Amino acid sequence: MGKIYVDDPYLPYKSTKLSAAQTRMEIDGLFGKWGIRDTLWHWDPEKLEVYVRFQIEETIGGLLTKTAVRVDCIPVYYHQPKSGVEVSWAISMRVMFWYIKSHLEAAYLYKISQVAAFLPDLMHEDGKRTVKDFVPQFLNKLSEISALPEAINR
Repeated sequence: MGKIYVDDPYLPYKSTKLSAAQTRMEIDGLFGKWGIRDTLWHWDPEKLEVYVRFQIEETIGGLLTKTAVRVDCIPVYYHQPKSGVEVSWAISMRVMFWYIKSHLEAAYLYKISQVAAFLPDLMHEDGKRTVKDFVPQFLNKLSEISALPEAINR
């Protein structure tokens, strides 16, 4: 997959007036609202590494579970870097905010687990990779699973 640029016609939040730092505070507010207490930000924009790790505590099947999640902030690039700045972190963070907000609200409104809502973002035990990093290698094997409905096996 290629880079996303600020002039992409499908890119939302291009007109944001909020700074990346303001959006980060809003994300922290979302976590508080939805009962997520254990969060850890990794903030290294120079290396294009901005992500938040958090823990979802839920009772599933009568057992309290604690599941680690990592949501990466996707960099949205300028075609022509502005004053040496290659990424619009303001736009990137708005994308991250709405990603997290929509998943938390969907879990609530559809009455599903927050863990299920963030399934692609569940962390591997190495703390670096997530479920979405492993999915592509298994997609071709889906047709081998006979328990799937016929429409999926085609």
